[in-house]
Amino acid sequence: MFSHPLLYRNNWIYFLGGLLMLGGILFLLLVHSGLPENGAFFDSLGSTVLLGIILLYLVVTLENYHPERYAVIFIVSGTFLLSILFTVFTELFYPFIYSDPDISFLEEILFWPRFMFTFLLMGASLSVTWFYFRVKEMEAKLERQEEADRAVKEAELYKLRQQLQPHFLFNSLNSINALIGVQPQQARKMVLQLSDFFRGTLRREESRFISLSEELEYIQLYLEIEQVRFGHRLTAEIDVDEACKNLPVPPLVLQPIMENAIKFGLYGTIGEVCICVKAEKSENFLLIEISNPFDPTNAAPSGTGFGLAAVKRRLYLLFARNDLLQTTTDKEVFTAHLKFPLPHD
Repeated sequence: MFSHPLLYRNNWIYFLGGLLMLGGILFLLLVHSGLPENGAFFDSLGSTVLLGIILLYLVVTLENYHPERYAVIFIVSGTFLLSILFTVFTELFYPFIYSDPDISFLEEILFWPRFMFTFLLMGASLSVTWFYFRVKEMEAKLERQEEADRAVKEAELYKLRQQLQPHFLFNSLNSINALIGVQPQQARKMVLQLSDFFRGTLRREESRFISLSEELEYIQLYLEIEQVRFGHRLTAEIDVDEACKNLPVPPLVLQPIMENAIKFGLYGTIGEVCICVKAEKSENFLLIEISNPFDPTNAAPSGTGFGLAAVKRRLYLLFARNDLLQTTTDKEVFTAHLKFPLPHD
């Protein structure tokens, strides 16, 4: 029926029980005031029924209208008005309830006690009902805000993933263009590998997390594409504990860092470069390090920096932490340190 806690599921039983108790208290007070029992019984019964109707009306009203501003004025004024109306309305029935034709003394004796009793009851009911619906409204508003934030976060994550794919695609197409004239077979091979690479991207697009082993397979395919460009100059060493291979990581999170390592390590040099990937589990984190040699005297290749910034932003959106990607330089070695929080068992 209604969503008020007094009426939710079987709570209406407690509501009726409370009304009966209230009627009993009112009956005892009226008898204690010297009124006849028969009149006091019908008086308390009618007053209780009327109070119950008013309380139900308050529930329905405040469920649809619970002001945020001037709530105290609304409660006090509403309580005063309802108490006056209730007291005056019950006095109109005195001639039908009490057999004594002279009922003027009832109006004087019962008006203020009945008014104060009703005022306190109405005030408490209005306050509790308003507070309950206000809390429910705030919870619903917070839930809507969380859903909106989640939608924005998912949209930003999707945008970041979509930005990373063209970023790599443009670089690969430039490399294919450079190979077509001098090494057409290698260019053809790279086109096929690029096709497989993006086919794998589409399969992973819907996944929020994948296993580290799947991500490493994807990285291996990416390295094969880059090795077509750089030949024997590019090698990679991957050292991953067996216990880490099934741990979850966000998809496509290592490839931008590998791309950054290749740019810093190979662009502007003619020697061989080895990129090292290490992964281990430490307490509640999966730790991954990707290191590459670099020449600090060379200028940074144009376009670098987007991949690392995008990965850091993705990790923040997923885990709400800004410390999950750190970079260090030790002499002529650049290292990206990744930490992935693991789900609790």
